[in-house]
Amino acid sequence: MKTTSFLLLILLLDFCSAQAAFENPGLSAKRLSLANSSVALTDEPSAFLANPGALGFFQHKGIQAGLARLYNLDELTQAEMAVAIPLGSLCLGGAWSSFGKQDYYQESQFNLACAYSLSNYLSLGINAKLMHVSFSSEYNSLSAYSVDIGSVWKANGKLQLGLAARNLNRSRLVKGSDDIPANFCLGLAVFPFKEVTLLADLSYEERYKEQLHLGQEIMLVENLPLRFGIETAPARYTLGVGFEFGKFVLDYAYVSHSVLGDTHKISFAYMWGKVAPEQSP
Repeated sequence: MKTTSFLLLILLLDFCSAQAAFENPGLSAKRLSLANSSVALTDEPSAFLANPGALGFFQHKGIQAGLARLYNLDELTQAEMAVAIPLGSLCLGGAWSSFGKQDYYQESQFNLACAYSLSNYLSLGINAKLMHVSFSSEYNSLSAYSVDIGSVWKANGKLQLGLAARNLNRSRLVKGSDDIPANFCLGLAVFPFKEVTLLADLSYEERYKEQLHLGQEIMLVENLPLRFGIETAPARYTLGVGFEFGKFVLDYAYVSHSVLGDTHKISFAYMWGKVAPEQSP
């Protein structure tokens, strides 16, 4: 089993969308079910992991946690926790995420973020990250620092644009090795009706193909959103559902993979505090 898991881990490192090698750590089940089309969304405590600028429009106090086993393997377990605290026009966030298994191969990431809303229409944010990789006790662990920046522009109540640049400093875990590539993403969120959200992200990394992420959320029943998504390079589709109970939110995501199989993820959030009336969903 360990040999099989290790071979799968190597495959994961070759697939940029598989969330290994610090690729999109900490994304919630909601964003995963929308095929990672999340750069223009601002409605979760963990939103700053996709775009630090999203934190500027988060008007709740909130905490969020998630858990997944990629391809149903313990060695590929993913877990995270995030918190967001708004302080007027300034909002602070923090997060921890982990991928892998202790004493085998494990990636850990610690985030400290802040964002400032310049107006009701524009916010800017930054996210500082400590990335840590540990192996079995026979090998030394590795660490590196990285920085993300981002912005969200609310054109009106029906349209939001997001722009994020992740791993800007292209840090290296080992001197002389390949760097952790920078990722640039442009996102669009459209709210044609109160019950419908349409999302589109275009992401680019220097060593990989461009990826297109498309997502849709439909609220057919009150407090029960259904979600669908599709992304390219490699082609994958996603499904999900949410359950909203006042201040509590429970989300589930299903993600397919053309080579490695399926993944299921669950996220839980608790949010409290008054939402500013001018904020869109």
